[in-house]
Amino acid sequence: MIAEHSKPDLSDSQILRFVCGIRPCRVGGLRLETEKVAGKDVVHNYGHGGCGVTLSLGCADVVLEQVRSAAGPDQGRVAVLGGGVTGLASALALLRAGYKVAVYAEQFAGDTTSNIAGALWLPTGIDFPEPGPARDRFNSLIRASHVCMTGLDPKAWGVRELPVFEPDFTEHHPEYFESGAIVEPRPWSESDGLIPGITGGRVFRTYFIDTPTFMQKLYDEVVLLGGEIVRRSFRSLGDVEVLPEAVVVNCLAMGSKVLFGDGLIFPARGLLVHLKPQRLGYVYHDGYRYMFPRENALILGGTYEPGVSEPPADDEPYLQILERHRARFD
Repeated sequence: MIAEHSKPDLSDSQILRFVCGIRPCRVGGLRLETEKVAGKDVVHNYGHGGCGVTLSLGCADVVLEQVRSAAGPDQGRVAVLGGGVTGLASALALLRAGYKVAVYAEQFAGDTTSNIAGALWLPTGIDFPEPGPARDRFNSLIRASHVCMTGLDPKAWGVRELPVFEPDFTEHHPEYFESGAIVEPRPWSESDGLIPGITGGRVFRTYFIDTPTFMQKLYDEVVLLGGEIVRRSFRSLGDVEVLPEAVVVNCLAMGSKVLFGDGLIFPARGLLVHLKPQRLGYVYHDGYRYMFPRENALILGGTYEPGVSEPPADDEPYLQILERHRARFD
């Protein structure tokens, strides 16, 4: 007997809230390097765009290597700027290696953009380097990040593997799969289970990360290992210069545009509709139209609007997201 997956309930009675998030994107993609600035050794770790959760753990290991190069063998104090997923992941890697860490940010964990993310483990929403050594290094980072995610306790961290269904017309991005971390999509067949509204297309499997669970666990681990949590904003390099730590890890993402003069940073607005939670057991994905079954909500996405950083003037864009999904599943 062929299994049939649940049809989502997309009625008005299921609506919880409309959510606006800003992806911290960067022309040229990830910046993961060290420079001397404001009298400090600054390790930059930002520009993840739409895959901060996907790459956070692998990037944190690279940050650790660069801090070791900058600080030498003496495991002293390190400042981490940013309380989102990249900042907390970097702090955790440093704490596990024996460093004393202070995390400075205006917001932490559940209050950050990272907590809004879906999050599907897929290196999307980021500029890939051109083919060559830089591309090879990036694919190596993707593989390392996947290994880190695989090693987590699924229940404690809110990580589970799910089938991802894409309709025929979905744009295919082979670069997402060229690292070999996840297997390329294959043609959907009835043996994969029937989904109302899906009559053909592709399917692949990857991790789905329940971000509220993941972010809270990350924060708790940092605190448990003695990480100091400091609420502070940074308006100029002078604010960095007065920090007591000689080594600074910059995970401020959008804040790097002003603070460190990175003109390649740009915002990309993403709009989401949160419905009451539904246990579907699969992900629907069509670029920026997607459906993610989080524990606390069924997430309908979405949009990718580069250069836009303000919430919409009214609810119309959210209602359009709802109608697009209803057209598919009803």
